[in-house]
Amino acid sequence: MATISAGGIGSGLDVKGILEQIVAAEREPTENRLNIKEGTLQAELSAFGTIKGAVSSFQSSLAKLSSPASFNSSNATVSDTDIVTATAASTAPAGSYSVEVKNLAQAHSLASMAFENLDDVIGTGTLTFNFGTTLYDAGTNFETADDTYTSFTKNADRSSESVLIDASNNTITGIRDAINEADIGVSASIIDDGSGYRLLLSSTDLGENNSLEISVDEGAAPADDIDTTGLSILAFNSSATNIEQTQAGQDALVSINGLSIKRESNVLTEAIPGLTLSLKKADIGNPVQVSVKSTDVNQAKGNISSFIGSYNELTNLLNGFTKFGGEDGDNGLLLGDTTSRNMLQQIRRELGGFIDNGGSFNSLSSIGITTSRDGTLTINSADLTDALEENFGSVAQLFYATGNATDNGVLFKDSSAFTREGSYAVSIGALATQGALTAQSVAGPVTLTSSNNTFALNIDGVSSNIIALSQATYNDLNDLAQEIQNRINDDAELQKKDVTVNVAYESGAFKITSASYGADSKIFIETQNTTLGFTEDAVINNGSNVIGSIGGEPAIGVGRLLTGTGLASGLLLEITGNDIGGRGDVTFSRGIASKLDGLLEKFLSSSGQLTARTDSIQSQIDSISEERLELNLRVDSIEARYKKQFTALDVLIGQLKNTSNFLQQQLDSLPQIGGNK
Repeated sequence: MATISAGGIGSGLDVKGILEQIVAAEREPTENRLNIKEGTLQAELSAFGTIKGAVSSFQSSLAKLSSPASFNSSNATVSDTDIVTATAASTAPAGSYSVEVKNLAQAHSLASMAFENLDDVIGTGTLTFNFGTTLYDAGTNFETADDTYTSFTKNADRSSESVLIDASNNTITGIRDAINEADIGVSASIIDDGSGYRLLLSSTDLGENNSLEISVDEGAAPADDIDTTGLSILAFNSSATNIEQTQAGQDALVSINGLSIKRESNVLTEAIPGLTLSLKKADIGNPVQVSVKSTDVNQAKGNISSFIGSYNELTNLLNGFTKFGGEDGDNGLLLGDTTSRNMLQQIRRELGGFIDNGGSFNSLSSIGITTSRDGTLTINSADLTDALEENFGSVAQLFYATGNATDNGVLFKDSSAFTREGSYAVSIGALATQGALTAQSVAGPVTLTSSNNTFALNIDGVSSNIIALSQATYNDLNDLAQEIQNRINDDAELQKKDVTVNVAYESGAFKITSASYGADSKIFIETQNTTLGFTEDAVINNGSNVIGSIGGEPAIGVGRLLTGTGLASGLLLEITGNDIGGRGDVTFSRGIASKLDGLLEKFLSSSGQLTARTDSIQSQIDSISEERLELNLRVDSIEARYKKQFTALDVLIGQLKNTSNFLQQQLDSLPQIGGNK
């Protein structure tokens, strides 16, 4: 009789293999679905990362079209850059100029006698440097004192400076270091000219009005201050020229279109408004030609072309991601995606709009830029050139935000993302004023010594250091006013905050006026000086802010700046001039580049469409991990259930197998029918 057999432990069944196949059958469909879904989402996430980069690049292309300074780049050309170079600001007017460099500006330089060693002792005392114009003829032989010192006229804008020389620094090296460390506008160096070491002193500022006058005080008889021993060997003044003039202070002399111009620098920034001329060398009789184009058409075309090219790249990218290839075609990865479609629609809406800039060119189509069937933009180069040459300003204002005021004293400064386009009436109730302090009356002459030459102020909320004036007798108090102004404006603490003042002697008293306007413009005395009238009885007038309205709504005044509210929110105007009441209208237009910049900023912001879409995709990717965890738990549960069932089956079959074996044994033990056993 056939036996009942199986390959399992008790039953012969391959329980492990059966379980693996059942688990795989349960896992595979869901796992495949999750893998496909995750792959698609990862691809979409990568696509939006690419789109985000393209949007950012498109926004960057707007930078050169978003402001007058970047758009209206002037261009300057020079016929011989070995003589002169030129750079033009956006405000430089167009014109042609004949520039002849007759001489360059140079610094006044003086050289001492020769010393054998660097540690040779010179002497002690005080070196006092004045800056101004020196009339001096060095003659033909310095060694024989064949020179003539005619006069010295002090530079009213520069204060006297002193350097103390004592036993710690009275060598040629020590004096050099002491002068340089004092940082007073004098440069000191040591040069070996073959005859010995000579101390070279030069004004750090060029020009004849920055020449050096050097006086010496050795603390003894006045005659010792001008002799040729001790520290007085460095004297250079009307009483003693013990140091050699190696180079006279000299102004640059330039002829521009036949008009002679002198400057203390070789860089001319004011001769022609908006144009900076850098003088390289003199070339008398050979003028160079400088040509300025106030509007650089080629550069503007390049910036516009870059903007169009960047837009077309973004358009082609989005078109590729969202294309429909038909039932059997190659569809775009983001086919049907509303985010990318809406972004492109909003961008195209701004590009196709009209700008109320008051000019003849108020749309892209008006300057030769048209839309192709695929949504990209095409430039007609000739039409764009014609538009720029016909009315550069109108084309420029097609792109950037601007406010055109009917009053020349109302200046558009800025706007915000909340400023609505439109025309706004400007009315001024009060002009901004400057803070001022008028001291008590003082009559001249005024003598200042170490006991009465100091004071301290608080200007615009900034405390100065103790300010020390030059010790001298001032017969003309206008000169003393200039000295006070120079010393205040030289103060390190005030310079850190760009705080400056103007000082005048008016009606018998010194008046200090802050350069700033507004309620923060204030001047207080912190350390008094009765000699100057800087006492607690000084008259203080604090500054005040401008008061006015924009578009009929009260505006916020800070200094001379007026910021609109309501529809004009963020519209920033600077109010100059002297008139109050109605000050005309300001028409604000945002411009295509400005509008697009704001729109793209929203797309790229943390709460924008791109971020929201990528966050949504990432959230779905994260949820797949949770689904995989749930799948693993479900499959583990199924496996455990089937394992339990197959284990029970295995036991049952084992029992049946034992019973079968028992029955077989019993049958085998029975006598055979008809047999002899």
